[in-house]
Amino acid sequence: MEIKLHFDYKHPTLPSVAFSSDWIHEDVSLKMIQDLEKTGRMKELKIEDDMGQTWTLKEYKKLLTKEEDQIKDVQLYFDGSFNPVSQMAGTGIVLTYTEGKKKFRMRENLLLSHLHSNNESEYAALYRGIQLCAELGVTHQRIKLFGDSLVVINQLNGEWPCYEKELNKWMDKIEALMAKLAVQPDFTAIRRNDNKEADKLAAQALEGSVIKSKTEI
Repeated sequence: MEIKLHFDYKHPTLPSVAFSSDWIHEDVSLKMIQDLEKTGRMKELKIEDDMGQTWTLKEYKKLLTKEEDQIKDVQLYFDGSFNPVSQMAGTGIVLTYTEGKKKFRMRENLLLSHLHSNNESEYAALYRGIQLCAELGVTHQRIKLFGDSLVVINQLNGEWPCYEKELNKWMDKIEALMAKLAVQPDFTAIRRNDNKEADKLAAQALEGSVIKSKTEI
């Protein structure tokens, strides 16, 4: 989670000034707040999280204590492959997250027979990735999603229209699941070169090699 600090700087003789910080990661946020408190001039502090919620300092400290053992810092890389000859599709997913003080990586691929295009396989990969988030209990947080399909990312971002009936069905399923989990997606389009692990998993699925793993990193 990332936060912003909003507060009034009050000086004995100078006018009060309102300040808002840049985004700060929760790991260093309390130390920064404590350092500002030493000045004695930070008043009316409000803390805004990356879901748009605001907290008092007391509420924020309670939230951090509550979240210590929860899954957070979710990053999902997805990719899909489609073989027009065999009419088979492969999906690849790499999911990293923090749980307590440990960080994990999950890798999974699937071989699917009911899809009709590479774009569908990309959507199917993303949907399976969100399903994995649901299985882990990820809720009420921002998740970072990385893929090399401009079609999927720009359509889900609302930047490109979607005219294909099948792709619209996948969009509806993905958006419904994210709404159910109350997660806020942060989509980033990356080059295929930067998505090698998910791409390889999708290719391995087409070759008949099924992979499902979880490792601490």
